[in-house]
Amino acid sequence: MSKKHKAHFPKRRSVSEPSRSDVGTASQSNSWLRRTLIAELLTDAHLGSSSGGGGIDALLARDRHGRPVIWASHVEGVLRDAARRLHGDQEAEAFFGRAGGDFTRGDRQRAVFTSLYAKDNAGSHIWRSTARETFDNRAPKDDTLRVVEYVPRGTKLVGEVELPASELSVLQRLVQEVDALGAGRSTGAGRVKLWLGDVRPTRRTTGTPTGRLTILLKNRDPLCITATATPDNLIPSLAFVPGRTLLGAVAAWLIAEGDRDTASLLTSGRVSVSDALPLPQAPTTLASVEVLPAPLSLQSEKPEGTAGEVPWWAQPTTPTRRLDAWSAKPERKQNAVKLKRPEDDLFVYRASTSEAWTTFRPARRVRLRNGRPDPKQLDASLFAIEQIVEETHFVAEFQGTPEDLKKVADELGPILEGWRWLRVGRAGGPVEVARFAWSSAPAATKTTEKALLTLTSDLLVRDEHLRWRTAIDEAALRELLCADVQLGRALQDSVMVHGFNGTSRLWRMPAAGIRRGSVFEVSGGGVAKLAERAAKGQWLGERTHEGFGRFRLDAALPGVTGDARTTSAQTPGTDVEDEAIAADTREWFNAHKSLAKSGGANDRKPSLSQWLDLVAALESSNNTNAIDERLDPKTAGAKSWKDKDAKAVLEKRKTRQPEQCARYARFFVRWLRVNSRSPQAERAR
Repeated sequence: MSKKHKAHFPKRRSVSEPSRSDVGTASQSNSWLRRTLIAELLTDAHLGSSSGGGGIDALLARDRHGRPVIWASHVEGVLRDAARRLHGDQEAEAFFGRAGGDFTRGDRQRAVFTSLYAKDNAGSHIWRSTARETFDNRAPKDDTLRVVEYVPRGTKLVGEVELPASELSVLQRLVQEVDALGAGRSTGAGRVKLWLGDVRPTRRTTGTPTGRLTILLKNRDPLCITATATPDNLIPSLAFVPGRTLLGAVAAWLIAEGDRDTASLLTSGRVSVSDALPLPQAPTTLASVEVLPAPLSLQSEKPEGTAGEVPWWAQPTTPTRRLDAWSAKPERKQNAVKLKRPEDDLFVYRASTSEAWTTFRPARRVRLRNGRPDPKQLDASLFAIEQIVEETHFVAEFQGTPEDLKKVADELGPILEGWRWLRVGRAGGPVEVARFAWSSAPAATKTTEKALLTLTSDLLVRDEHLRWRTAIDEAALRELLCADVQLGRALQDSVMVHGFNGTSRLWRMPAAGIRRGSVFEVSGGGVAKLAERAAKGQWLGERTHEGFGRFRLDAALPGVTGDARTTSAQTPGTDVEDEAIAADTREWFNAHKSLAKSGGANDRKPSLSQWLDLVAALESSNNTNAIDERLDPKTAGAKSWKDKDAKAVLEKRKTRQPEQCARYARFFVRWLRVNSRSPQAERAR
């Protein structure tokens, strides 16, 4: 490595020695800074998702809103490569961390990056390329056609980075070294202007601590909360953040800040942390929000089978009807209704006691990754990882004495005030506290002598031989509750609990427990005592400070819906509206079936790829200009759009609202593809 490169790489300072230009800002946030990272594309860029579809071999990576995104892992990889070029592997590991390292010794990555997100949907370009037969022959080589989606130049993508003040000069030098992002950088694609900007988070006050702290979390980037200890090609993720994971993230943050005494309040059980359960949307207030895993007795009707060649997405759909499996038995026998258990990631939610319960499933996606843990490894390892999408809100509770919670809140001030992030889950995804509220213990729920006990988190309890229980009977329930209760019907399941200790770098011993969502019908004089225990936070079983053993009592099962088949409405973007669009486009297809057949030299019709190009153009621009261009073609390759049937379909689409043109085009192309794959079409060939 040349001395010239080494001279340009700034000398590292300790965290306690911020640069002069950042002393004022650093003093307000414990010598940590937050900066925006802005990328402006100078040429078209392919920000790959490692997947294809719809006639495109390589699709763009997109966020939950369908906008282009540069994942944080790619940004970190490019910056790490720049650090290796400038100062070698040792300096790169000092800044970006070492695989399998110990965070207590400083082996963890110092800077925390979010992905770079586009503020507006800039659309996309479709580029096609082939390999030549020979160097002096431009004829395309067989089976080499590639269709790749690109983000157009001029697009701006913005993210954030949090790092110690002493490392800012290092990051600034690395940012100057990066001139391209995405795939195909060696061929000129993805040329980028990258720079850092200022950011001033909105500061909040911590308020007056009480014995109960409710926090609203928001993940800035996708989260993977690993669900198994031995993942395969797919690393699955839970749909929520377990209390043990959140407790570990908070304790790790405190230990990294040198405050082991406050961290011991969490690890010793003096302050308990509940599971962080997802929400369908950000609530207006945290005082009355209720969310719980769907009870196992909250079951839905199985869909009826259909015959014929009509695909599933064109079948008539209705909102899912959810019933109480215990109270719906007479109806099931009379109408022969078959029910199925709720999905593992189904939750029940209501914003206040005056509103009705609703069910929802948090959005998750599977992302393909290329991993190269060892820099000397030649071939990358391909694997898939399941993630909770970004900007998902979670609600969790901290409980303890006011004195202990005050000490925890004081030390977590930068996080509660919005200056710092927590690092949660696999690879330490950034999670911020969007809001928090102090409250006193809730009043005990008014119950009768009969109620439904629902586990809102997994329950760990042992029998007399110190073995983990996977089911609860009446004797075990009385011993567990320490109350005079009778157990009626019960619907319960077992679950395996895994964990990893980041401090000791060892796997925790697995445990077996009773699954969250298990429902027990309890009665007797001890029901009122149970309600008091729930109000005081006296939970059941072991490791309650990690979120285990939470429960609630209800007179009626939460989440039961009426007959939704008579109350559904055609709201925009719903399955009911898609059903109407599918019906319209099927009529168009039946009237112009010749479009699905290949025409001769004198009867040219648009090919399937041309129809797909139309769909991509409508989805990217969201207007009818693409239709006008095909109604009046100017190039020789577009003359096939002069076919009378194709023109008739384009005219029908033009009569629809601009925001619906793309959806009509997408459904019509589906009908074309279904017909091309049908047995009749195969026999006609």
